Amino acid sequence: SELEERGRREEFVKSELGSLNPVNWTVSDVVSYFTSAGFPEQALAFRTQEIDGKSLLLMQRNDVLTGLSIRLGPALKIYERHVKVLQRTHFEEDD
Repeated sequence: SELEERGRREEFVKSELGSLNPVNWTVSDVVSYFTSAGFPEQALAFRTQEIDGKSLLLMQRNDVLTGLSIRLGPALKIYERHVKVLQRTHFEEDD
């Protein structure tokens, strides 16, 4: 189920990434995150473009859809389900 999957992802994030706060993620952390989220091929684009946590939090929709040179289908999912969600959670905590 989607809830189980989300739980697994959160567990992964807690155990694999030194920090739950994406601002502290290295490029490798970002790659690991997207690999575990089911986008291993696309994750490599984040490495190629040297996207670390700080960069990830600054990415606009257009950056994900065109700047990473990845196919549109996966790019949309990556943006809507991950990048946007990470940004929302991160910036809400900062308020």
